[in-house]
Amino acid sequence: MIASTYSHFRKFSLFLVIYSVLIFLNLLYGPLVRATDSGLACPDWPFCFGKIFPDFDFNIFMEVGHRYYSGFLGIVLIAGTVWTAIVPELRKPFLGYFILGILLIASQVTLGGLTVLLSLDPATVNLHLLNAILFLLCIVTATFKARNLANSTNSNEFLTKQSLLQKDQIPLLIGVLLIFFQIILGGRVSSNYAGLACLEFPTCNGEWIPSVPEHKIQIQVQHRLGAYLVAFYILLINLYGIFKGFSPETKKYVRAAIILLLIQIGLGIVNVYMKLPKLVTAAHTGVAILLFLSMYAVWMQRASELSKSKVS
Repeated sequence: MIASTYSHFRKFSLFLVIYSVLIFLNLLYGPLVRATDSGLACPDWPFCFGKIFPDFDFNIFMEVGHRYYSGFLGIVLIAGTVWTAIVPELRKPFLGYFILGILLIASQVTLGGLTVLLSLDPATVNLHLLNAILFLLCIVTATFKARNLANSTNSNEFLTKQSLLQKDQIPLLIGVLLIFFQIILGGRVSSNYAGLACLEFPTCNGEWIPSVPEHKIQIQVQHRLGAYLVAFYILLINLYGIFKGFSPETKKYVRAAIILLLIQIGLGIVNVYMKLPKLVTAAHTGVAILLFLSMYAVWMQRASELSKSKVS
């Protein structure tokens, strides 16, 4: 690979890292809008009380600020798409990611509007969060590829479908899907205001399986059972990595997942006993997303290594 191509990949990789961080910050901003009861501070959409710049109080500032920030991310996405389109070295490896990103951000805008117009309908709120995570995942995957290619002697070398889905990669894929499903359960807790349906931990109102299965209690207990399953599975992945001889780079992501898991459990307990502090609630969502990305990185990193070993 010629030096100019390396330079393009390095600069583009830095851009993608920064953009991924900006998207992640927006994923923290969203839960803060909800935690501060600002989701309907503007009863209309796309304007706020019919204005682009309404008269601000705290709740309106939170809601409109979230809209402005999301719009800024859309502008950056368009700029990145133009960049990939006009630079030949970037066009083939990355333009597809940005086209997918445009589709995801378009659906995100639509879901954001529906969230307001449907008065915070729980299913729409949850879809809004999940779509945002998929958008982040799209950009993170492009980031992973850019960093890989910037350090590779073969510009076409990244990973293959076979390396992602071969038999001994399936346990890692299951881990990714389990955590994503757990985020769905967590989103249901938030969108249905079930965060305090159980007033202590690890039991729920004195019982492991509540005898009075009210709707909000069911949602909270399902989330907790999912958390126990995810915790057990991540520990199994650690043992699986030892058995399979994961590389130091892959093991690094596994260790990150375990650390994030412990932090996430701690944040969940704090949420219960401190009655959902706003910043802790946002952090709980943020760490869940980082946990998901760390397991995704384990899967991707090992697939990339398997692809390189086959090429060599």
